[in-house]
Order: sequence, then structure tokens, then C-alpha cells
Amino acid sequence: MDASQSHSRSDEPDFEYSRWLSSAPPGEEVVISGMSGRLPDCRNIHEFRDNLFSKTDMVNDDDRRWKLDHPEVPQSSAKIRDINHLDAGYFGVHHRQANIMDPMMRVLLETAVEAIIDAGMNPSEVEGSRTGVFVGSCWSDMENSILMGVTEPQKFGLTGYLRSLNAQRVSYFLKLKGPACIVDAACSSSLNALDLAFKAIRSGQCDNAIVSGSNLLLHPGNTLQFFRYYWEY
Repeated sequence: MDASQSHSRSDEPDFEYSRWLSSAPPGEEVVISGMSGRLPDCRNIHEFRDNLFSKTDMVNDDDRRWKLDHPEVPQSSAKIRDINHLDAGYFGVHHRQANIMDPMMRVLLETAVEAIIDAGMNPSEVEGSRTGVFVGSCWSDMENSILMGVTEPQKFGLTGYLRSLNAQRVSYFLKLKGPACIVDAACSSSLNALDLAFKAIRSGQCDNAIVSGSNLLLHPGNTLQFFRYYWEY
């Protein structure tokens, strides 16, 4: 029901809408103060905005992720840039670990710092603060294809690939004192992470929160499964 229909029915606000849209009591507001992101062929959310306004197609059929040699793997996909880049020195990551770190963890570290800067703060200012980190993530091709391989020779596999450590890595680097957790709720992982962060702030578990969602398809297997699922149903 659109707004005009709702108002024509009654001057009183609909309870189901008003209870979600009403303003929080004074002193109970939770403000989103900084944002950052990596999106298809966009280095930041400003490029993403500009591409949307200019109606730029951010889906392409290049083979930078995998060879397009399987008849069922979709030829077109949306991919973010520079997932293998990381300033290991700045983030205090050993070069051997940086080389095998899950790209999702690299992107999370970078965007967390960028979001803090976008909020008008220096990352060093949040050190020791009661800031939580809540990350929505439901899949890791690196974790599933490499860590579980019996021939994996690297010694940094656990700390480089495990999704469960993504939030802790951000918290550790920024020296935060709040809760840190990964939320896996399939397609709604990020939304649930945001909900948990909101409740943690309102309940006093933390004063601030970094909320993130991360998903990278690095192997065609998962894409192929989604494609087959679509045509099956």
C-alpha cells in the first residue's frame, strides 16, 4: 500500500509503519557517521554513486577471476578491483601471511580504516575504545578450497583464511575493546550484523560499532551452483 492510500484511509499513522519509522527517544539515537566500500569496478562508494547516476554497466564478461570455459558458468559477472593489494606494512601483517591472506580480509581492513576516516576521525583515535566489529559473511572460497586442502604448505593458513577471524583481525589491528563477531545468515548476513551492532550499542555492550559485509566469488563452483539452482526452480 502506498502512502497516498494509507493517508486517505485515516489521519492516524499506521501502527505497523509508525513503530519502525518513529524517532528514537532523545539520547537513544544511533548515528551512521562514516561509510566505505568496494563495489563492482568501483574503488569507493563515490565511484559507485557516479556510475549509478550515469547508468554505467558494472557487469562484464572478462576473465580476470576465472576462465570462461564451462558451458554452464555465467559469462557475465560483477567484480571488484585490486583484491590482491594490501599495504602489509601499514596493517602490521607479515609478508608471508599477506601473500596468503583471504582477499575478503584485506578488503575488510582497508574499508574499516576508510570508514573511520570518513567519519572524521583518525584511526589511532579509536584505539582502546569500546568499539565492536560486526561482519556479515556467509562464504569464503579461499577457506573452502585452500585451507581444507591436505597439501596446504603454508603456516599462516588458519589466521589468513578463516572467516571467523575476519572481525577479530579488524579489532586487533585497531586495538579495540568491544565485541567482534562474524554473522553467517546466508543472504541476510550483513543485515543481521547491522541489527546486532545496533542492539549492542543500545544495550551498552559497546559505544561504537564497525559494521561490514563481505562476499567475494573467487572460484566458479559457487556461481555454477547458483546458476543451476535458478534454472531448477
